This record gives sequence, structure tokens and C-alpha cells, in this order.
Amino acid sequence: MGLAYWLSRRAMRPIIRSWQRQQDFVADAAHELRAPLAVIQSQQEQLLTKPQAKIIDQSEAIATSLNETTRLKTLTNDLLTIAKADSNATALNPVTIDLVPFFEQTLAPYADIANSQDKALTWHVPADSRASFDLDRIRQLLIILLDNALKYTAPGDSIWVNVEFDKRDWLLHVGNSGAPIADADKAKIFKRFYRTDASRNRQTGGSGLGLAIAQWIVDSHHGHIRVVDVEPRGVQFDVRLKNL
Repeated sequence: MGLAYWLSRRAMRPIIRSWQRQQDFVADAAHELRAPLAVIQSQQEQLLTKPQAKIIDQSEAIATSLNETTRLKTLTNDLLTIAKADSNATALNPVTIDLVPFFEQTLAPYADIANSQDKALTWHVPADSRASFDLDRIRQLLIILLDNALKYTAPGDSIWVNVEFDKRDWLLHVGNSGAPIADADKAKIFKRFYRTDASRNRQTGGSGLGLAIAQWIVDSHHGHIRVVDVEPRGVQFDVRLKNL
């Protein structure tokens, strides 16, 4: 009797952990969605109290609502991606491609964005290099890491993307000369909704899901991702990926 009870409890542990994770996810998602919705509602209610006002006089309230709407859209898309990841509803579609044109096409627009912010984005991809991966997902990974770098760097900082090969693996390095990440935060930044600085993250429009999605993309490619310090100042995300 006691053995049967112990075995049943042991068998239930993965189910209980999965259920608890789902409950936590729903609670966290509800919390994140509540903030932009409250701002939008407040701004719209304020506009209703001034029916005769000109648009130019209420431009700040309108801009705030639009910014929060954009943030809400981004958060919703991120939540959908995470939900699909949890349900294994997204299958990879790996193809073998030349890396140089892929990276140039993906990174060129971000070089223009960096330049407009007085930052420098450079990259190095070995000539004639090829790898096999899901194009959409690795492009999404790059965008997440670049977006993160642009948000947390200042004018005059530099951002870089480098690719190298190690036997059958290929390595992707995305770094920047911005503010460092505390050692206590390095192991936590890939967790869902985790923020090293909540107020700063809200100011930059982050959802706290980008790096969790990055972790999922890397895991789905049988790879590893970590963040390390860069001397004299900065951080770098190191990604090791398998050729699928």
C-alpha cells in the first residue's frame, strides 16, 4: 500500500510541475497585459472628457496610447510564440544556405538603425560558409539579440555579430559595449518575464519574453546559449548551434 502510494505520487510529479508552470505562466501573462491595457483605458477616458479638444492639443495622450498598443501587440505575439513552444505546435523547417547573404540581408537594416542612434553595428561571417537551420527562427533569434543590444546601449557604443565554426557546430556571437549584466542575473535572464531592471525594461518597451524565446529557439536547434562579460566593458551572447 505504501509503495503504491509512493509510486503514484512520483508519477504525478511531472504533471503537477507542468500544471504549476502553466498556472504561473497565466498569472504572469495576465499581470503583463494588465499594465498597457490600464494605460490605454486611462488615456481614452481622459480624451472623452474633452470632446471639443483639437487633436494637436491631445497629441501626447494619443501618442501614449499608440505606444502602449504597440507594446501590447508585441507582448501578445511573444505570448503566442511561447504558447506554441510549450505545446510543441511549431515544427522546424531546416534548410542549408550560404550564411553571408543571409546575415547581410538580416543585419543591414539594423546597421542603419544603429547609425541613426550614433552606434556602430559590424559583423563578420566567414566567406563561403554554409549551415543548416530554420531560417525564420534563426532570423528571429538574431532580431531578439540585436533589439536587446540596441535597447541597452548608448550613443557611441558598438554592437557586433560574429560567426565561426567548430567541427560540426557553428557559433554565433552577438555582443555590445553597453552596460554589463550582474552575475546574479546572468542565469536568470532567459526565464520568462524576468527583468534585471523592471522600470528600465518598461521604458524600453520590453516584454520580458524575448530571451526566453531565444532560449527556446536555441534549444530547438539542439544548441546552447549563454551571456558573458566583455572586457573592458560590455556583454556578449554566445550561441552554439548544431547543423540540422
